[in-house]
Amino acid sequence: MQIQIRAYGTPRLALEKKRLIVTVDDGATIGDVLSNLADNHGIDANELVVMKDGIHVRQLDREARQLMDGDQLVLADTIDE
Repeated sequence: MQIQIRAYGTPRLALEKKRLIVTVDDGATIGDVLSNLADNHGIDANELVVMKDGIHVRQLDREARQLMDGDQLVLADTIDE
C-alpha cells in the first residue's frame, strides 16, 4: 500500500523534498515508517510533531497506530521555547 508523507522544517531538509510517496507493508504502523526514515535519512522521530490525516498522533501512540492505503503523514519540527 502507499502513503504520502509531507515534511516541513528539518524533516524536509533531510528528505530533500516536501512530498514523498512511500510504499509500506500491510499492517505497517507510523512507528515503522518513522523508524525507516530514521535509518535511511537520519530523522529523529522523538523531535517531530506527527499528524495522520490531519490529526495529531502522540508519541506514545505511534507504534500502535496502523496505516491504511492513501493515508497522509505530516512531519514537522517541534517548537522549543
